Parts: sequence; structure tokens; C-alpha cells
Amino acid sequence: MLTYSIPSIILSEEQLLVCAYNVPNQATINGTRYDDDSDSPAPAKLYVSPTGNWASSTTGIFIESVNLGETYSPQNITKLTMVDAELYTNARVSPISLTYYGFCLANGAYWVNLHFAEIMFPNDKSYHSLGRRVFDIYIQGNLVQKDFNIAEEAGGVGKKVIKLFKDVDVTSNTLEIR
Repeated sequence: MLTYSIPSIILSEEQLLVCAYNVPNQATINGTRYDDDSDSPAPAKLYVSPTGNWASSTTGIFIESVNLGETYSPQNITKLTMVDAELYTNARVSPISLTYYGFCLANGAYWVNLHFAEIMFPNDKSYHSLGRRVFDIYIQGNLVQKDFNIAEEAGGVGKKVIKLFKDVDVTSNTLEIR
């Protein structure tokens, strides 16, 4: 999930513009409305949201793929106890590239919050718990986090972690996160 602040030069007071991905149903939490992401991802696909405010792009195919919907958009298998758990019930994965775009933004510096929770692996002693997802995070083409491990950063599976990246420069009215 992604949230970002509109520069105060544009608004009379700083406001938060929210763009959420992987939220299976529309949700409102603490007065903030999150759009749903009910797209069915595939090995190579560009999805543009119904509002046109954001898009996602995936590339690559998993060798063991049987049911592509489950492979590219897995659902939670752990018990989520955080207050806003509905924001973390789905994930989006891709073996090669997964990119999100935020459109129609005013050019300027933004603070970007990326929300994560490890929901794909259980917290037990089965072989499934040995899995891990490690990836790099790029914002506007710049590497901002190398070898990011959700479970490690959050202190375990089924727990959320929010990463803040300050002064992200938006040009051409578009934000890109890979």
C-alpha cells in the first residue's frame, strides 16, 4: 500500500492523498478511503484502476504456476491481528518485475509511505515457514531499499511495517514504484 502527501504549496494545508494497492475491497480506516484492487493479475499485464489514478504492471511467469490468479495475487494464510488488517489480506507478486504508478500528481517533493505485511508464509515449524521474500525497492528509478525482507523488518509474519521515504521528487506528474 502507498500513501503520499500533496505538497503544501498546492494546498491551503497539508493533506494526505492515498493510493492503495492490493486492498481486495474498498475500505475506510480512520476517515481515509482506500480504493479496491480487484484486478486479476497475470504474467505480463498492465492494469489501470477504474479511477485512472494509478496502475500496476507485472512481468514474468512462475515455473510452478498452476492457477495464475492464486500465484500472482495470493491471499492471507496467517492470522492478522492489527487494527487495519483488511488492508493486508492480499499480496501482489511477480517473478521479474512489479511496478506501480501514481498518476495526476502535482510535480514536487512527496513523502511516500509503503505499507507491508508478510502474509504468504505461516509462523509455524512447517516447511512453508522457511520461505521468505526479499526484494529491492525503487522509487522514481532510484534504489531506496536493498534486499528488503518484510518479515524481518516487521518483526515476524502477520505484522505490518510502514517504510517512509522522504522528499521523493515527482516530475511529469507521475510516481513510479518498483
